[in-house]
Amino acid sequence: MKKRFIFFLLLIINYYAKAQEFTSYEKPLNISLYSEILKDSVSLEITLPKELKNQINTKYPVIYLLDKQLHINYTYNLYTIDYLSSLQWIPKAIVVGVTFSRKNRISWTVPNENGGKADDLILFIDKELNDKLNREYPISSFNLLIGHSRTAIFSSYALTKKPDFFNGIIASSVSNFDFGDEVQQKQFNTFLNKISSSPNKYYYFFSVGEKAYGDLHESAVDSLSLYLNSKELPKNLEWKYFKHQVAHDLTPGVTVSNSLSQIFKDYGRRIDLCFKLAKSSKNKVPWNDFQDLYTSISTELGLKIEPSELFFNSIASEYYNDYDSIYGNKKLNFTLEILLKAIEKYPEGYDYYTWIGEIYITLKEFEKGEYYLNKAIKLINKDKSISEFDLKNYLKEIEALKKTK
Repeated sequence: MKKRFIFFLLLIINYYAKAQEFTSYEKPLNISLYSEILKDSVSLEITLPKELKNQINTKYPVIYLLDKQLHINYTYNLYTIDYLSSLQWIPKAIVVGVTFSRKNRISWTVPNENGGKADDLILFIDKELNDKLNREYPISSFNLLIGHSRTAIFSSYALTKKPDFFNGIIASSVSNFDFGDEVQQKQFNTFLNKISSSPNKYYYFFSVGEKAYGDLHESAVDSLSLYLNSKELPKNLEWKYFKHQVAHDLTPGVTVSNSLSQIFKDYGRRIDLCFKLAKSSKNKVPWNDFQDLYTSISTELGLKIEPSELFFNSIASEYYNDYDSIYGNKKLNFTLEILLKAIEKYPEGYDYYTWIGEIYITLKEFEKGEYYLNKAIKLINKDKSISEFDLKNYLKEIEALKKTK
C-alpha cells in the first residue's frame, strides 16, 4: 500500500512538473534586485521567449505582470501570454513578474504625496529594473503593466505619471483613482493633456466584477467609466471597460486575454491584411504594401515588427494554392518570389528549399530544382533535432521529387 502511494505521489509530481512547461517561453528565472530608490529588495521572476537565444535583431516588448505572489492568477496569466504568443496573435515578450508582500502591497501602491512609495516604485521600474533588462536582454521601448485590485490602481497611476515609459495598462478590478482620490484624479487630467501632443498610442484597459458576485469595486469602476465617457479624450488613447459577472478574485482571468487580444489586434490580424493586399495585386507581389503594413504596426506599438515564418508560409501558400483563381499562370512565380525572400531570412529552412526545388521542377527548370533539393538534403542531414523516422520520410519525399523530372 505504501509503495502504491509513493508511486501515485511521483505521478502527481511529474504531472505538475510537466504542467509548468510553456510552448513559447523558457522556464522562469527568479531573482532578487535591491533598489536604492525603494531602499528595499524586490522579488522578480523573468520569463524569456525560447526563440530569444536564436534571434539577433529582434527586440521584445516588456510585460510587467504584477502580483506574482497571487499564484493562481499569476500563473494563469503567464499561460495566457504563452497561448496568445504561440498562436502569434501577440508578439513574444519578456515577462517580468513582480512580487508584492503584505508589508509593501499598500505602501508601494499609494502615491508618495499620500504617504506611500508608488512614485519610488515607478522610478525603480523605469530606471533600475529597465537598466538591468536593457543590459541583459534585447528589449524594445514598449512597456505594458498588468495589475489587479491594489496593483491595478498602481498601474493606472504609473501610466499617468510616466507616459514616456509606459505604453498601456490592463487593470483588473481597478477603481476610480483609488476610490476618488483627488491626487490621482488631478494626475490623470495632467496625463490626458500631456499625451494629446504625443506621437505614441496609449492603452487603458480596465475591468470589474459585479457586487452581486462579490466585487465591491463595481460602483467605483462604473464611475471611472462615466468619467471617461464624459470627457473629450485624446485620439491616441484607446480605452475599454469590461464588466464581468464574476467575483473580485476572478477578474484577471477573464480580463487579461481579452485585453491583450484587443491591444495587439492589428498585429494579430496582420496576415489576414496581407492576404487582402495580395488579392488586390494580381500582377505583382506587393512588397511595398506589405512593408508599409508592418511599418504601420511597428510605429503604433513602438517596436519593430518584421515578416516572420508565419508571413512567408502563409503568403506563399496563398499564391501556391490560389483557391480563388486570382493569380493565373503567375501563381508559381509569385510563390517562388516569396520563398526566395524567405531563405534570405531563414537560410537553414530546409522546408523552403524543398518547396523551391519542387516548383522549379514543376516549371521544368530541372537544374535549379535539383540544386535546391540537394541543398534541402544537406540541411536536413545537418539538423540533429529531426527524428530518424522523420529524416527517412523527408529524404524519401525529396528523392521522389527528383524522379518527377
